[in-house]
Amino acid sequence: MGRPMAEVWIPDFMHKFTDAGWEVVVSAAEPPLSAEDFVADAPGCTAIMANGSDVVSREVIEAAGDSLKVIARTGVGFDKVDVDAAAEHGVAVTTTPGSNGETVADFTLGLMLACSRLIPQLSNSLKGGEWDPLKGNDVFGKTLGIAGLGRIGQGVARRAAAFSMETLGYDPYVDATTMATMGIRKVELEDLLGRSDFITLHMPANEETSGMIDSAAIELMKPSAFLINTARGPLIDESALVEALKSGRIAGAGLDVFADEPVESSPLFELDNAIVSPHIAGNTAESMTRMAERAVDNVIAVASGTWPREFVVNGVYSD
Repeated sequence: MGRPMAEVWIPDFMHKFTDAGWEVVVSAAEPPLSAEDFVADAPGCTAIMANGSDVVSREVIEAAGDSLKVIARTGVGFDKVDVDAAAEHGVAVTTTPGSNGETVADFTLGLMLACSRLIPQLSNSLKGGEWDPLKGNDVFGKTLGIAGLGRIGQGVARRAAAFSMETLGYDPYVDATTMATMGIRKVELEDLLGRSDFITLHMPANEETSGMIDSAAIELMKPSAFLINTARGPLIDESALVEALKSGRIAGAGLDVFADEPVESSPLFELDNAIVSPHIAGNTAESMTRMAERAVDNVIAVASGTWPREFVVNGVYSD
């Protein structure tokens, strides 16, 4: 595991490993860990624990050898893990669903409010000595489009109901009847983009979704619309988004994730109508505790032969 995980994420639960007689190897590399960093420590390991930006490639899995049984990810994303290579080698890839979904939903709504009410701009203006009453826009009563109706998307929908928003949903894997029970109207992506005042993304990053918000998708959006992304950076063509924000084609964006992370500079950082944060939507003191304990428990469960089907994402189960 990497140093942040050992020092920040799981110190309260490290005793579960030591009590079970495990040896814990902490990488000396600077985070996030690359495949090369993991390869240095992987041989002979039973488990690899990884955070969202840590890369666990086929090379890492093959370097670990037959001893490797589980790759435990914190959070629900696993796009940095070669899940197919893991399955080929009988290695379970686990995540921690439910541990930070409500946390991300909170942050998503926060970005919507920050974008529409110009909260960061007003704060910076006042701190700079200006009493400038900039006028934003309401969230209450507007139309929200949610792309991806998993746990997080559903959490955002529940919060939107408190704001009397009309909620549209796009998800090829959720039927209209199920969405209706959540107060969501199922639509195609093009319809969602054209009708929504706020568009929030909660899809996984894969070949099907990569670049789903490109220049053509942005052309369908209202000039007054705000785009929110607390899911995965590759869902958005960042260059197309920069041009849209510069030209005023859309009103603004709230972004917690980026195509390449970590990111130290971006044209997005120079735009007043882009609110950005460092992939922090799912991380609070409470959620990190939940994710850490679940990830540790996943490792111990797999090693003991009781593989948690609910938390395994690549079809490698104990039965």
